[in-house]
Parts: sequence; C-alpha cells; structure tokens
Amino acid sequence: MAAEPKSEVDLIRALSEDLAMEILASYTPEDFADADFTSLGEAAVYLTQHESGPGPALQELIARVQKAAGT
Repeated sequence: MAAEPKSEVDLIRALSEDLAMEILASYTPEDFADADFTSLGEAAVYLTQHESGPGPALQELIARVQKAAGT
C-alpha cells in the first residue's frame, strides 16, 4: 500500500504517477516501435537539473487547480 499523501503536491504527484502508469499499461509493445521519446528525454533532463521538484507542467496544473478552487 502506498504512503498517505502529506500535501496537495504529494497528492497531485501520486495521481499523475498513477495516470502515467495507466497510460503506459494501455500500450502494446508494437505501439512503442514508432514512439517519439523527445519529450520524455526533455523531462529526464529537467529532473536531473532540478532534482525532484514538480516540473513546469505540474506547476501549471497546480496553479489551475488552486485557481479553480479559489485558493
């Protein structure tokens, strides 16, 4: 069982990881034959340079959720 999220960021990170796993699980090996991994590489470079903090896309999502919630 996964650890309980400690903050909104942890919750969003956990949900995004779950979503990513669901998306990956929906593909077959043949789907990856022509895949473009450029954005994955860019994400890996970002994480290497900025450690484990949320990336720009996740920060934007957090801001939109907070704005929609009025927080």
